[in-house]
Amino acid sequence: MEAARILVAMGSETSDGKMRDLLAANGYTVIGHATDGNDCLRKIKSLRPDLAVLDYDLPALNGYEVSKIAAEDKLCDIILIVGRRQKDAAFFGDFSEEITVLVKPLNRESFLNIVDVIIRNRQRIMNLEKQIEELKISLETRKEIEKAKGLLMEHLGLTEEKAFRRMQKQSMDKGIPMREIARSVIRIYGSAKQT
Repeated sequence: MEAARILVAMGSETSDGKMRDLLAANGYTVIGHATDGNDCLRKIKSLRPDLAVLDYDLPALNGYEVSKIAAEDKLCDIILIVGRRQKDAAFFGDFSEEITVLVKPLNRESFLNIVDVIIRNRQRIMNLEKQIEELKISLETRKEIEKAKGLLMEHLGLTEEKAFRRMQKQSMDKGIPMREIARSVIRIYGSAKQT
């Protein structure tokens, strides 16, 4: 797994530097940093990090507002670092899955474990989404092949097996995927059916 790409946005230069150093020292790639909310939001949209670690106390647009926008637009996962009063005062329920809220002071080991869990979960979700997309394509391909087989059976009087073998042979002879052969059959015989 390649190093996670993280954006850091802290309210002070000192906190910003410490957070970047901590993440970099533990194998994460810090792709950018910001010291105000507007700049942070711009960088989240342009850099597309895997994770953004934000301080609640960002000037201009606070970390909660940035987190809400990033969560609504599904831009990246968020760790929002808040003080005890902010945790009690703010309502985070709507975005509990997208925003992980941590209360200051942070425990270094716990923080790094949370970052690791978020990154691993993100990777799992991305892999599952990729598998779902591949399954959708596979299902669509099957549907097109079945439709093409039906058209060959109807127009050429072939059995189901012979219709399939015919498309398979053309696919192998021409080096064209079965899906493309099926689409050609559908274009040729599907339009003939309509006229």
